[in-house]
Amino acid sequence: MSQRPRLPRLAVTASLLVAGVAALAPLARAQTAKAHGEPPGPPAASSGPPAASSAAPEPPAASSAAPGSPADEALARAKELFQKGNELRKIGDHQRALELYLSSRQLVASVPNTLNAAYCLEQLGRYDEALELYEVLLTELRAELGDAERRGVASTITRLRARIGNVVVSSNVDGLVLIDGRPRGRLPLAGPIRLLPGDHTLRVLKDGWRTFERILSVRVAETLSVDAKLEPLASTGRLRIEDDRLVGADLYVDGALIGQLPWEGALAPGPHFYSVRKADLGSAPREVSVIAGQVAVATVEAGPLGQELRVVARPLTADLTINGVPVGKGQWRGALPLGRHTFEAHEPGYFPRTMRSTVDRTTTGEFVLPLAIDEAHPRWGRKIGVFWLEALVGHASASSLHSGAELSCDRYRCSSGSPPAGVLAGVRGSYEFPVGAAIELTAGYLHLHTGLERSVETSFAAPGGGPDRLPVTYAMRDELQMAGVTVMVGGSYRHGLFSWLDVGAALGLGVVLAETRDEVTGTASDATRTVRVAVHNGGIPVRSAAPFAMPELRLRLKLGRLSASAGMGVGFFLVDGPPHETGDTYVVGGRCDEASPTVDCAPGKKVVFEERAHGTFTMLFPNLAVGTRF
Repeated sequence: MSQRPRLPRLAVTASLLVAGVAALAPLARAQTAKAHGEPPGPPAASSGPPAASSAAPEPPAASSAAPGSPADEALARAKELFQKGNELRKIGDHQRALELYLSSRQLVASVPNTLNAAYCLEQLGRYDEALELYEVLLTELRAELGDAERRGVASTITRLRARIGNVVVSSNVDGLVLIDGRPRGRLPLAGPIRLLPGDHTLRVLKDGWRTFERILSVRVAETLSVDAKLEPLASTGRLRIEDDRLVGADLYVDGALIGQLPWEGALAPGPHFYSVRKADLGSAPREVSVIAGQVAVATVEAGPLGQELRVVARPLTADLTINGVPVGKGQWRGALPLGRHTFEAHEPGYFPRTMRSTVDRTTTGEFVLPLAIDEAHPRWGRKIGVFWLEALVGHASASSLHSGAELSCDRYRCSSGSPPAGVLAGVRGSYEFPVGAAIELTAGYLHLHTGLERSVETSFAAPGGGPDRLPVTYAMRDELQMAGVTVMVGGSYRHGLFSWLDVGAALGLGVVLAETRDEVTGTASDATRTVRVAVHNGGIPVRSAAPFAMPELRLRLKLGRLSASAGMGVGFFLVDGPPHETGDTYVVGGRCDEASPTVDCAPGKKVVFEERAHGTFTMLFPNLAVGTRF
């Protein structure tokens, strides 16, 4: 058995410090002195974490490897990966730097690449994995550390242990333990497994036994105990996988490394997923069905691989698929071929989630698929409804109010004014049943406004009873307003397209407690003179209850308990309004000369007399609403 060569002690620089690294300055100086053959200074106690190192892995002090040997090539490649990792670490890209440090460590394990990999894991919040590498520094690489360094690493280990939980796994078999898709050792384990607080998927596998699986909820500083009882399989089938191009490739079945190609072995009857990996080549998970007493033969489709990824479903009990292949519950970890992949998560009682992404050489990290609860699903039992409260505002418009003033344009000359328009704003409360139907109550305020100009030609008898009639033209300006409190009751139905989006329709019956007025101003003219006129009771409002029906289409975006909606309503006003109490139109301030009569002599005339406030009309109501669920 070859023994790993002992590496010289390496300088620990202060290029990237964690909190408290100042306490290790004497340690760093001591290591630098050692690297240059100088006697180290006195060790100092340290309570801070070690700094990342910028020194590359070095060959053994006395090496018998010939120049150009595989050992030299591995060392040169390890140095190259380490330096690239340093460049990424210095710009804050800890995820990609970590991958390079780990690749360097696979070639030549040293203090620098182990320390820097642990540092990056700590920066990424993966404290459990960082703790494992810091412990490697005190066990496998202990001889490469000075006393002060050991104290610094020990202090970091103590600090990290206070931020994680533990699980102790026992079993009736010597199976392989996987947590969140990552192998954590073979039973019996030497000690507890360190885990980040939160939910994790534990699996224990052994050939000829049914896989044990459980979701764990781990708390900080808590130690869980799990007794994984596996049941022997009553029957088995066999699986054979071989490919002349991938001889010696690692074979993973159901997420566990079980051998190298070509491979044949016994598995439980039923579906399984497998993948292969050989250096930078490998396959995505593929599905195979094993039949009791038969041999299933599976094929391999391999291609260039990207970096290691994690695919995580929330909750962890959800079934996960990659490219349509079931890969178990909760989490999957591994490398995927370069290209586009589809990730899906399914769980009864939740809306399914699909994510499509392209994996390239730089893709790292994890893909998270959070599932939204389907509250109408039978899994949650008989449900009561939920209350929604929404604030809404929209633009109200109509082609006409069908008022008497507007309808008079059939008899008089009118200049087209702006069509009736305004705003409807209010608050809508609803009680939504689990089936999607809801009852609603809306209260708000409606305001509509329009204006028009019309010209009325008439005549009046000359003063003194002469036979001639004097022509006069009235130019009238109408400012029509309809406003009032609006109350509407109705029902609606919504259909979910996605967990975050639904469409719906509603129908409401309501009434506007309307105040309608017509501010009428104008002039009277003859061939020689123009004077101002006034309308008796012009502008005095009339009040009425204007009933209407409003169907509406809606689109709602749900953001947790909050929502944003867009709707298009059409309001049908069902009855005519009352008449305005307008009377005669008369000249203001005119002085009549009966000897030479002009428009000043015009008597009061019923020009715009008691016109209707509004008729039956149709109003469009595009609107937006924001709300919350109670």
